[in-house]
Amino acid sequence: MFLAVGLGNPGTRFERTRHNAGFRVVDILAERLGVPWKSEDRFSWARGVVGDKTLYLLKPLTFMNLSGEGLLAFFAHHGCAFEELIVIHDELDFPPGVVRIKIGGGVAGHRGLQSIVEALGREDFVRVRVGIGKPERRELVVDHVLGVPEKEESIILEAAEKRAAEAVLCIVEWGVQRAMNVFNAREENGQKEAC
Repeated sequence: MFLAVGLGNPGTRFERTRHNAGFRVVDILAERLGVPWKSEDRFSWARGVVGDKTLYLLKPLTFMNLSGEGLLAFFAHHGCAFEELIVIHDELDFPPGVVRIKIGGGVAGHRGLQSIVEALGREDFVRVRVGIGKPERRELVVDHVLGVPEKEESIILEAAEKRAAEAVLCIVEWGVQRAMNVFNAREENGQKEAC
């Protein structure tokens, strides 16, 4: 079993913000797999099948900075015997539209990731990162991540979110190493190779 956790903030006010890229990716996955969302107190979840593997999708509803609490609440209800944990999140350090996969590493100031690391007590999970770009000045970061992109940037981000969903499916079906080879190389070289 695999668990893909999309990071974001609940509520219509945040739906189109850059910070909610992770939520939008798992929404794309639920739609592709044809599975409905079920809501619980601190999270929404769905379950689908990719090939012969089960993929759970999760949206913590605890707000970004407390994402780990939503993940732990999910584990309390559904157990935590997952072969692979995949966390999908926005990434300030990449230009809009870039999608990269990595295993482990630091959190680079991302409070949702920090909350997941603190809840799990480990960093060695898979991350699918969706670039949202960085503002010129540090004091503009909060407004940037909670802002809604203009139309041109929005089109770029939507395409990246679809690629991020493809990356998750590739991880589940073919493994993280193959997915990294395909998607990270695609981003660097403009390749169109699929898993």
